[in-house]
Amino acid sequence: MNATDIALALWTWTPYLLGGFGWNLLIALVAMLVGTLLGAVLAAMRLASRPGWVRLAQVLTELTRNVPTIVFQFYLAVMLPGEWAVPFTGWVLHIAPWLKAALALAVAVVGFTSDNLAHALTLWRRGEHAAALLFLPNWTSYLLIIVIASSTASIIGVSELIRRGNTVVNASADSSLMLPLYFYASLFFLISCYPLTRCMQWVRNTMQQRLTTTA
Repeated sequence: MNATDIALALWTWTPYLLGGFGWNLLIALVAMLVGTLLGAVLAAMRLASRPGWVRLAQVLTELTRNVPTIVFQFYLAVMLPGEWAVPFTGWVLHIAPWLKAALALAVAVVGFTSDNLAHALTLWRRGEHAAALLFLPNWTSYLLIIVIASSTASIIGVSELIRRGNTVVNASADSSLMLPLYFYASLFFLISCYPLTRCMQWVRNTMQQRLTTTA
């Protein structure tokens, strides 16, 4: 393929690739939602007055923080059935591969939220509200990390951007398309994540400067 043919092929496949990137975003958002809710529970337990709750929360935080998410992806892909019948209801829940990937990534979010939110809540209780609110830009920055990590969902069969890129390369039967296509796919992540990264850096720096000025 010459440069014109490659550009035409990329343009032709763009809607298909964008559909895959949509799955990346959905996986990341679900992972952040589930992980943040569970992590908030652990953060509250770590600040509880009962030592048993505190120890349990610390153990669970260490587990979620130190086990690679790819391990959880393989575990959930094998252990979770594709369908689950709800007892006594006749309902059948379908557990799609993308949901398994989101739950696996949510594990890392649980550990992140438990650590950072527990610290933020401690600062809030001390009256250091501005410092506590730094949790928000940190959370947003972590969302971008999860968006990028969502590409690992391809290993369990999710039709996200990278997997669709593989499909395009195989369909074209031309190895010269491989590098341009993966570079093109990386632009999807760059264009969507970089502006928000810069914005969060500005917010974080602004808040830290105000904290320094107040102090």
